[in-house]
Amino acid sequence: MDFDSAMREVLNQTKYDKLAGRVFDWRQWLKERAMEILRHILDGIDIDLRSLFRPGSADWTKSWIGVLHAAGIILLILIAARLIFYAVKRVKRRNAKSKGVFEGIDKERSTAAGLLEESAWLASGGYLRDAVRYCLAASLLALDRKRIHRLDYTKTNRQIIRELRDKAPSFVPGLTLVVDVFNAVWFGRRGMTNSQFDDYWRETSMLLAEVDAYKKE
Repeated sequence: MDFDSAMREVLNQTKYDKLAGRVFDWRQWLKERAMEILRHILDGIDIDLRSLFRPGSADWTKSWIGVLHAAGIILLILIAARLIFYAVKRVKRRNAKSKGVFEGIDKERSTAAGLLEESAWLASGGYLRDAVRYCLAASLLALDRKRIHRLDYTKTNRQIIRELRDKAPSFVPGLTLVVDVFNAVWFGRRGMTNSQFDDYWRETSMLLAEVDAYKKE
């Protein structure tokens, strides 16, 4: 898995907290963890503030070494935080320009049923990883065509599921299964047998049938 894919998977997995049912604020979490680490390290550094301005005292040298040590630690934490924010912004910019799961797929001319058939054809040729991607693309396109959830390439799969909980909760279990398998196979590169894909394909087909039969109240 390359760097961008790994970071994209981290964002997908942490954007929504399944147990708590809320959006995960990773910025606040990162800030709190950094402060905890900083406090823990600084507590272990012995600095006598009174001796800092008393050159020649017994603890003067030791205290200034402690100050320089603390300053170095703070600088390293700031650099690490800067690198993390840069990495996240890079992934977000790439996601905004990319069609994500629809990369290489003509959304305007494709149909959900057509993409599902394409996934079966890919699987028969041994391209199970791409076949799984087409199953997810078929599911998202079906939701878009029925105007249940419009395609938005800047949103993660977890965000889509979260929004469906309010719009059409009956589709959440099916789409969650499709997304979880996609994440494991596409990002996690988990192996999949033909039999497992057949089960996955049937589950996707059932979801598409439910979406096709949906009538907005």
